[in-house]
Amino acid sequence: MNMRSLASALIAVGAALIHPLRLEAVGPDVNLRAVVYGTNLVQAMDQCTFSITNVGGVAACPESNSSTDGTHFTIGRVTIRAMSGRGQVSTVLKSSRATPAGALANKLVHTMIVLRVTRTNGTPLVTWVDQTLNCPNILVPFTGDANQKVSLLDCGLALTLADNTTNKEIVSVQVVDNASSKPLAVPGVRRLR
Repeated sequence: MNMRSLASALIAVGAALIHPLRLEAVGPDVNLRAVVYGTNLVQAMDQCTFSITNVGGVAACPESNSSTDGTHFTIGRVTIRAMSGRGQVSTVLKSSRATPAGALANKLVHTMIVLRVTRTNGTPLVTWVDQTLNCPNILVPFTGDANQKVSLLDCGLALTLADNTTNKEIVSVQVVDNASSKPLAVPGVRRLR
């Protein structure tokens, strides 16, 4: 081993001792403010798992609803607030102007949320196992429009995790038809023609 290699090795070891590697996780910034999560919903469609055709140079499948519900609606929105209490989770669905009108009427649906919760103060600082929450059922009235306001506790979140100071990541959210257990509405964007 020559002197140059030995000197380089000693410098690397010294740097590692002076500035140890940071292996522990860094929690969310205490100054971070994210008090409301809101998402518009679009009709859930089946995934194209293998290409049947090619449209515009991209592999594609005919649209389908074999593993999704397929009921039409014109407005869908889920809002989740940081502060607990009634209205923490708000679900809105409107199908009164859909084709056919009121397509959601008399359906029994519920909002399903997957949350990742991290304690940001106190001890120990932990991230719990992802929580799958099923909010109370919504019987859509004959008008085809539904509006529900509940808390995360109402949806099944454990009291330990409901603390207003925890970091709650929305991993996924969807509205599910109870009769078929198929997703009806998922986050997305769509522009009217």
